[in-house]
Amino acid sequence: MRKFLAILLTCFIFLNIGVISVFAAVASDCKEYCNDQYHVDDNPDGYTPPSDMVCMCNPLTATSTDALIDTVIDFIFWIGMAMGPLMIIIAGFLFMTAGGDTDKIKKAKNIITWTFIGLMIILLSRGLISAIKSVLG
Repeated sequence: MRKFLAILLTCFIFLNIGVISVFAAVASDCKEYCNDQYHVDDNPDGYTPPSDMVCMCNPLTATSTDALIDTVIDFIFWIGMAMGPLMIIIAGFLFMTAGGDTDKIKKAKNIITWTFIGLMIILLSRGLISAIKSVLG
């Protein structure tokens, strides 16, 4: 039990030292680094990590709630647009391998029908959001 506590205490001490060194980075340097992570202006060859600090950048690059909602809506839109053709291919495979079974044929037709309805809802919702944004300014 004493060995376990000694190891736990040692890990805790080293973890705190690591956290202190992370927060020791100057905020303005991290902001500049996050704005130009790949240092395209300085180094056309690609990524150059910072030499003396650790910076954690916002992966969403959203600075407001509106931008975050737009990012999430775009992600859902593109996932839906990728799933549509995939579902049509699956339904076509199910239709081709039905072998005259009316239940499988009916299931394949339902998948195609609901896939097209889902794609129309996704496209119309995207268009409706654009129309509302343009009307409201």
